[in-house]
Amino acid sequence: MKTRVIHIIAKLELGGAQKVVLETIRRLDPQRFESVLITGSEGLLVEEAVRIGQDHNIKIYFLPHLLREIRPLQDLRALLNIKKILRQIRNSEIGNRKSYLRNPVIVHTHGSKAGVLGRIAAKMANVLIIVHTIHGFAFHEFQNTWMKRFYVLLERFCGKFTTILIAVSNATQRKGLLERIGSPSQYRVIPPGTVLDKFLQEKVDPKEKRRELGIQSEVPVVGTITCFKPQKAPLDFIQVARGVTQSLPNCQFVVVGDGELREEIEGLIQRLGLVENVKLLGWRWDVPEVLSTFDLFLLTSLWEGLPLVHGEVMSEGKPIVATRVEGTPEAIVDGVNGFLVKPRDIDGMVDRVLHLLRDESLRKRMGDEGRKRAGMFDIQKMVERIEEVYLEQHKVRKVTKGGNS
Repeated sequence: MKTRVIHIIAKLELGGAQKVVLETIRRLDPQRFESVLITGSEGLLVEEAVRIGQDHNIKIYFLPHLLREIRPLQDLRALLNIKKILRQIRNSEIGNRKSYLRNPVIVHTHGSKAGVLGRIAAKMANVLIIVHTIHGFAFHEFQNTWMKRFYVLLERFCGKFTTILIAVSNATQRKGLLERIGSPSQYRVIPPGTVLDKFLQEKVDPKEKRRELGIQSEVPVVGTITCFKPQKAPLDFIQVARGVTQSLPNCQFVVVGDGELREEIEGLIQRLGLVENVKLLGWRWDVPEVLSTFDLFLLTSLWEGLPLVHGEVMSEGKPIVATRVEGTPEAIVDGVNGFLVKPRDIDGMVDRVLHLLRDESLRKRMGDEGRKRAGMFDIQKMVERIEEVYLEQHKVRKVTKGGNS
């Protein structure tokens, strides 16, 4: 008998958590698991989700009220809609009570917003097994005290009725336990996974790709792939560009991404006189090819769980300059496959970027080291470990005779 796993995530934007969810439902063992997806109705990955649903016979519920932003009335409607769907699915499984208790439905939520709404809805629907992946907590040191406190209390509350908390990094687990979110026995650490093969096997001529993007073949290129939102601090990336171009005027900065801060970014580029140095490419589907044109990768995030993009960049053999946030040091060893700098330390980032651009042998050495470490982001390993969590919980339920229903 297959286990039905219901994944819940908010907006299907082109982000790491969203990619993880879609690859998970695509790759879960179809002999053991039947996937269902509940998600928002907007985002660049909606069409991809529809394709996966059609190809793998996966039921997808698109809820227009399930948004990433906080909208109290919309959130309430989303909560009630999720509860209704979960009750329908659970009731369809429960015809034979003994069979259901041996093989209960699993709800697996992802991200802060869907994590709160989805887990509360699952509890209201009397779901026995609730799994939540912490791709990164919503609270961080750049918030005001009251807002941070509010998010911490929400996570503590939901943690009380969550069966398993999957943290994307050891640092994420430590952060949760420090804030008394869940207990040590609830946590499992499973790094996010990506399809490394498409980066390792991509055959592209970087010079030809540079010509396509309007970049001269011999100029240094610093790139990033990021969403234009405060968490990622894309304005800091532009400030680093100004610092670097003061020493290397022909250096090009390439940005793959888009989002709410685009107008501010464009305005800053204009004010700093960087129009000829910065290229905003928007979201792209040829990321491996664009990555091949970079000499190094720069990520200026203020907070993260463990950025999936690091695995993609490492598999491409590119050195990384990134902020020392949460799980990032578990992927990037300072001085080995990249450099780590404190968030907001523009001068420090400029210094490390210039150091790498001026030393080709160091870039190659760090890129090679990154390739060696990229395996921690292997998608199949991630999915297999998630399957182990599901099966482990079924064994626990058998021992406890199904818990309460």
